Amino acid sequence: MHRITLSVALACVFIFSTINMLNAAVLKWDIPLNKRLEMTRTARVNYYENDRIRRVYEERNIIDLTCFSRDGDVNHVKGVFSVFHRESGQTVFKLREQYMSDFSVSAKGRFDVRKGIYMPNLRNIPTFPDFEVGQGSTWSAEGQLVINDFSRPFMLSFPVNYRLEEVKKLNGSEIAVIKYSYEINNTLLNSGYPSDFPVKISAANSGLINWDITQSSPVSINDFYNMTLVMRAGTGFGTMSFRMKIDTANEIYSPVPEKDKEQAKAEIEKALPENSGIDVGLDERGIVLRMGEVLFDFDSAGLREDTMQTLSKVLPVIKKKYPDREIIVEGHTDNTGAKEYNYRLSLERANSVAGYLRNGLGHDKFSYRGFGPDRPIADNSTREGRGKNRRVEIIIKLK
Repeated sequence: MHRITLSVALACVFIFSTINMLNAAVLKWDIPLNKRLEMTRTARVNYYENDRIRRVYEERNIIDLTCFSRDGDVNHVKGVFSVFHRESGQTVFKLREQYMSDFSVSAKGRFDVRKGIYMPNLRNIPTFPDFEVGQGSTWSAEGQLVINDFSRPFMLSFPVNYRLEEVKKLNGSEIAVIKYSYEINNTLLNSGYPSDFPVKISAANSGLINWDITQSSPVSINDFYNMTLVMRAGTGFGTMSFRMKIDTANEIYSPVPEKDKEQAKAEIEKALPENSGIDVGLDERGIVLRMGEVLFDFDSAGLREDTMQTLSKVLPVIKKKYPDREIIVEGHTDNTGAKEYNYRLSLERANSVAGYLRNGLGHDKFSYRGFGPDRPIADNSTREGRGKNRRVEIIIKLK
């Protein structure tokens, strides 16, 4: 049977501008200019084939949207959509793939995405009405879902229903609560689609959105999402079903001044013991701690005891300066030996470091990936260069 993994879809941010909080309000979609909205969407997925459960795993999207310009009431944003995966029993998410995007969002939430761009795959949600709304107000608008898991992408359109449930006080802020839902029922059989496409798609989503009106920023989104695909299977048909509980946390970040980056770099360097084997640098990704191969047991992913002691000295600095920043751990090798072996070793070493750091920092925005020999920083034709290429990089994301 055809196998599919569905990426957790994008849910957008919006600012709630009030005309009269007690009587009526205007809903508006906005991201502060030059600031970055980070949306961390985590789905616990139960996967079924023919109504029998086959796997339980987690999938995560971290969606970074930065508003780089405005044209009247239209927001122009650049986006990075990162897709992560964690099997049941694993500690750290594996960074599986990333998509770049550049699109526009109107004040009412309508998306304008160029042809050929896959992300955002869920569009126009939420879309806001042209009229003022109060508690109990309802409205509907068209949503769109782009599916790109088959031989070519295709788009589904469907109505989305909204209701403003309440505005409540929480920790000194006013929190607005919007309930939304949609259903998808599309039959593709005998419609001219390629043979690998599902013959029928059924989906349903019910969600609750909370955001801070006082601070003009989203707080959280909670969704229950089900999708069933009817697929061709030999001379008959079979089903693939995904049942998800999706929790979304949102944060808006201002650009980090260069002097603050330099100060954090200096504090981390100061915390490291002399001759630690860890170099600290800055690049477009953020602060990068580069660990050499000598910090691992020979030909393995096991961290040496002294390496763990060294890392434990920088954990308090990271926790103090950047307690909620995403951290990505990347493994690299030189080009000697079999590429498959190098790829696996780089992946395992990155996972080992990420797992140790995650336990020490106490949050879950950690991931790892391995590149093997694909991203050298020095000449592999020399012994010194190969030594530099055998490394693990800890990236504290500041973009």
